[in-house]
Amino acid sequence: MKKTIISTLIILCTLLIAGCKADNVEVAGGSYHFAEQSYSFGVLSNEEWFEVPIIATLPHSEARNIGIEVVASESSAIEGVHFSLESHTLPLKADSNEAVVRIQGNPEAFELGEILTLKLRLAVDDKYTDDTTTAECEIELQKCCPFDINAFTGYCKITSTYFMQYLNCDARLVRTERDPENENGIIIKDMFYEGHDVRFTLHSDDPLNPIADMPTTVVGSTGEAFGTIYGNGKLMISEPEGEGIDSEMYKSYYGMCERFLFNYAMLYVEEVGIVGVFVNIFEWISDDEAERIMREGF
Repeated sequence: MKKTIISTLIILCTLLIAGCKADNVEVAGGSYHFAEQSYSFGVLSNEEWFEVPIIATLPHSEARNIGIEVVASESSAIEGVHFSLESHTLPLKADSNEAVVRIQGNPEAFELGEILTLKLRLAVDDKYTDDTTTAECEIELQKCCPFDINAFTGYCKITSTYFMQYLNCDARLVRTERDPENENGIIIKDMFYEGHDVRFTLHSDDPLNPIADMPTTVVGSTGEAFGTIYGNGKLMISEPEGEGIDSEMYKSYYGMCERFLFNYAMLYVEEVGIVGVFVNIFEWISDDEAERIMREGF
């Protein structure tokens, strides 16, 4: 019953919104287009506004208005549900050649990890647009969670291809803590072997590009890893690099909403060679789940 009511409301909203597009606005002089044909925005809160510029090829001595419409038939995001426009009619000031569409997202209407699109179209006479391509703009909206470094502390389950190949297990339970020397840093305690910690920096400046960096460090000894001493005896871990390795393909990243970290790591021994490139998946879990694993195993 609840689902039926919600579905009905969404359909009604869609029909109402479809009728709320701006009428074509007569604008004199030059042509008009979106500055870019596509944008992607991370929706963190319903208090944030995203801006999409519209450019006029010629300034005009008089103020003008530009109409904007949402192409509902080509949008998966629903106006009034997933997003709102500040206005469907944009003022273009005298002697100015730029106006801005302002869009506000509603993260509560998104499913976790959901990406929705909306298409905007200039509601002006065709003779005032360069072509249909620049008169339209497609926007991706993705729900993102506000960054909180504390979400990556506590118990963590590591699943690693290194474990499978060299330790005869799939996963390992470890503790993590904040790095006191790095505001956005965490320390993975005893990541592969006891007494050898690994640090990560989680970059938070772009919620749609949550990159994680790992500095080179000692992750263990060749004795405990392979049963003998190779080179200087130190097993090193770093981000994949070197001849024949495309480092851009091996970027590590994290998920704020899901509390995970996906990491590519290269293990090697200096002046001996590369052991391999391995995939590590870190999942932060509750204390209760950690206690269950300690009792019952993975």
